[in-house]
Amino acid sequence: MRNGELYALTFQDVDFDNKLITLSRSYNTRTRSIKSTKSGYWRQIPISAELDVLLKELKLKAGTRKEVLPRLPGWEKGLQAKVLRGFCQVAGLPSVKFHTLRACFATQLIRTGVPPIQIQKICGWKDLETMQIYIRLAGIEVQGVTDGLKLLPETEIMCKVVNLFGE
Repeated sequence: MRNGELYALTFQDVDFDNKLITLSRSYNTRTRSIKSTKSGYWRQIPISAELDVLLKELKLKAGTRKEVLPRLPGWEKGLQAKVLRGFCQVAGLPSVKFHTLRACFATQLIRTGVPPIQIQKICGWKDLETMQIYIRLAGIEVQGVTDGLKLLPETEIMCKVVNLFGE
């Protein structure tokens, strides 16, 4: 999800029964208002088992707050990157940009074999060409493509081969 989509996400958008998040709004830091998503249309994101646990915990802690994520100081002003850098520093991780998380999410989906068209759909990219800008191509586009090749014959076949060289 994009930063503004996360900011605008409410518990009304989370369907715990069907394990889906419906994204239809985004927060604009310039106008400080909620608007449609960047692509202009809504999309659905499946909720994994781990995310389901996290979302339920956030709902319990939210009390009467309708937003899924708590409002951290500076997020409304577009300073979410500063918060993320601080988190990385405390955790002993290299500093990353907020938008990098989106690219990492898509890359991990590719790595686990999710078809690109599905990734495009849940991430909200208008076309595969745009999506490819975000994918971190660390050799994953070729990973596993040679697994089906049999370079060496199987043992039972080798037993039937006649040695023509007399060795």
